[in-house]
Amino acid sequence: METCVVCEAPISEIEILPSYDDDAFGIPITIKNAVQRHVCPSCGFDGIEIPDSEGLEAAVAVGRIMIPVQLSGPEIKFLRKACGMNGKQFSEAMHVDNAVLSRWEKHAGQGEVTDRTIRDVVWGLLCRKTPAIVIPPGHFTGMNIRRAPNGYSLPRIVVERVRLKDALHNTKSDEWDLLDLAA
Repeated sequence: METCVVCEAPISEIEILPSYDDDAFGIPITIKNAVQRHVCPSCGFDGIEIPDSEGLEAAVAVGRIMIPVQLSGPEIKFLRKACGMNGKQFSEAMHVDNAVLSRWEKHAGQGEVTDRTIRDVVWGLLCRKTPAIVIPPGHFTGMNIRRAPNGYSLPRIVVERVRLKDALHNTKSDEWDLLDLAA
């Protein structure tokens, strides 16, 4: 039985929210059937818990690279952090000087080929952290990246926890999957 984080009284009921909207990581997301709402009957504390935040961050990063709109500086920085890398490590993975990465992250502007390369490198680094998400080889090479018009808002990335079965190792795991990129 879970206990309240405030008063440590037992919490008998935990509600799984059917849908939860957030701007986690600076990107609009909807989490389906995974966020737990805890209400303490003793002290009235009302809070939420999101499982596997590291996996969620990776899934949101993959969701962002699937949207064919040029990456902004803060988004490139988010993608780097989602990959668990500092600037030096990510610039080495990209085969560029750290100063170049710094310019990208400050939104000095990167070209379409560079934008596709960033997406491809990020997917290569995150594909093992997001086993429920399948992206075909060469997807980013053929992606038509467009610039975001003034006032543009990213579409909401919709994620859900799914159960994966590994028949080879006879194991099951809960992972994040992309459901849709809502309009």
